[in-house]
Amino acid sequence: MYDNENPIIDVSYSSSLYSPEPEIKKGGNGAGKVIAIILTAALVGAASGFGGAYIANSQYGTNSSQTASQGVDILRTEVKIPSDIADSQLIDRLSIIDDPNFSGQLSTAQIIAGVAPSVVAISTTFSDGTGGGTGIVLTPDGYIVTNAHVIKTETRAQSSPYSSPFGGFFGNYSPPEVETAKEVTVITHDEKEYKAKVIGADTATDLAIIKIDAKDLIPAKIGDSNSLILGEKAITLGYPLGLGLSASGGMISGLDKKMNFELMGGGTTEMTLIQTDAAVNPGNSGGPLINGRGEVVGITSSKLVYSSIEGIGFAIPITDAMPLLQELIDKGFVTDTRPKLGIVGENLESSLITQRYHNLPFDKGVIVTSVEPGAAADKAGIKPGDIIVGADGEAVENMADLVKIRDFHKAGDTMIITLARAGGNVDIKVKLGGHDNN
Repeated sequence: MYDNENPIIDVSYSSSLYSPEPEIKKGGNGAGKVIAIILTAALVGAASGFGGAYIANSQYGTNSSQTASQGVDILRTEVKIPSDIADSQLIDRLSIIDDPNFSGQLSTAQIIAGVAPSVVAISTTFSDGTGGGTGIVLTPDGYIVTNAHVIKTETRAQSSPYSSPFGGFFGNYSPPEVETAKEVTVITHDEKEYKAKVIGADTATDLAIIKIDAKDLIPAKIGDSNSLILGEKAITLGYPLGLGLSASGGMISGLDKKMNFELMGGGTTEMTLIQTDAAVNPGNSGGPLINGRGEVVGITSSKLVYSSIEGIGFAIPITDAMPLLQELIDKGFVTDTRPKLGIVGENLESSLITQRYHNLPFDKGVIVTSVEPGAAADKAGIKPGDIIVGADGEAVENMADLVKIRDFHKAGDTMIITLARAGGNVDIKVKLGGHDNN
């Protein structure tokens, strides 16, 4: 099983340097040669990873009047060992993992034995194929965390040509859409199969919560990712490449790594991540990164892969993720106060459009491929086919430039967008909107 390709963000773009991770799908979205496997997140106007969502969560907390699932508190879940587990050694290892007085390091075998019952395989069915990944049990009654891109995938809407401000049409390009899996199946460590319901997903932070109708599951022991130190032991568990449950050992090789990722459907997002040299392969996404005490300290996401580099994997810090996961359980979404422009675009220099049209007077900027109806850009008069070459008086050469400038603002601010038109550059005032969290 492979994870699905990566969800979208607000302002988006595609690059010839990166391509989505491979997946086993029947039909669907052909991926091409993989040079990099990319994390995912969403933004039809924004993408700052944990930046906006985590800060907003810390400031505003959860809204108890809008709940997807009442009364579940994953921050205080107790580990309960089912009575039908006969392996006394496993029970002993689980007891050690859950003992607050234990401060030593477990062996790799003990860690795997203790955490494996809390790790599940996930398979997904979409309109154009199948995918899969890994999940971590959070509660005895079946709440499971995984990556958003495991249960979401990119699809293509019906093609619709749009005109160029320099005349003619820019082909039959249609912006991608994001589809939630039509069916999600979970297989637990004891090989029981369950149909799962998607409770909520936040593509900007690549987190999702699914729920199965079960009882007496073994929740993972949650650690403190803020206490990690460089060089300490790290283990990954998951279901990579359709090989069944697999483990890999290594160490924490980097902390607080701020990474900009290009996302499926276009766009970029910045995330603060844990780096490890433990293997993180397609299918591992949504699985645990575990410390030497047998505690989950991160949620792995498909590693960034260059053709000449191995041993670089990333995980979402669990301490950052837990409040957001609680929001997903409570409300089905994560509070997001980031500004929203409401466009999807591509880097002009890497766009297929520039390969077809050779008479454009410039080769850098962002070409708008779609505009969200009713969003800030639409209200300001920005159209598909427009080319953004500046914002707030600064040059915009690519989507990363545009996102960076936009993120200096908050919802309600006015941003000046410079468009290249046939008669010369035009400045347009755009009053930035916010995100509809529902």
